Amino acid sequence: MLRLPNFVFLFPLAFLIGGSHSHGIIDVTFQHVEQTVGYDLVRSGLRVTKFNRTCAIINGTMDFFVDLDNRFTFQVKSAFSRLGNSQFNEYPFKIAENPYCWTLNNTFREYQHLFEQTTNFPRAGGHWVCPVPAGQYWIKHFVFKPETLPQMIPEGYWHLTLLLIRKDGRQADLQVFMKVSKDTYW
Repeated sequence: MLRLPNFVFLFPLAFLIGGSHSHGIIDVTFQHVEQTVGYDLVRSGLRVTKFNRTCAIINGTMDFFVDLDNRFTFQVKSAFSRLGNSQFNEYPFKIAENPYCWTLNNTFREYQHLFEQTTNFPRAGGHWVCPVPAGQYWIKHFVFKPETLPQMIPEGYWHLTLLLIRKDGRQADLQVFMKVSKDTYW
């Protein structure tokens, strides 16, 4: 099982990459980010923008209307389409459903260096971070480093779904669509 950075509860970011190319280095181009449910819990204002000709970045804000603690679980699911024809098949790359605070203080801690100086989201340091207080969190010029992804990820279109599920059944999601290739001019 591939463990993807789960910043987020916000951003899927696992494949969020921009602008490298060639010789086996994976290139990920963000297509778009959208939220489909859970506007009463979290509201996403994240957008994919072009930084330059070869680099797409994520910018925007996330408004949390409730404190995020262990009343919530977090998980990431992935789906893959080789042709990009919106016929996505579920893929085994995922982050299993776990209590939110556990995910933040364990899984996210391993990947938070990827978000260095691009967000005001709380850092899981030497102490336990939880709950994450309600408020506005931003991401500015987020570009993922291609060398951090495994080479076995197949080329094609990817759809990551980040799910935040409350114990009472309410949920919020964030959907990230991207294209993965081994060549920037794919």
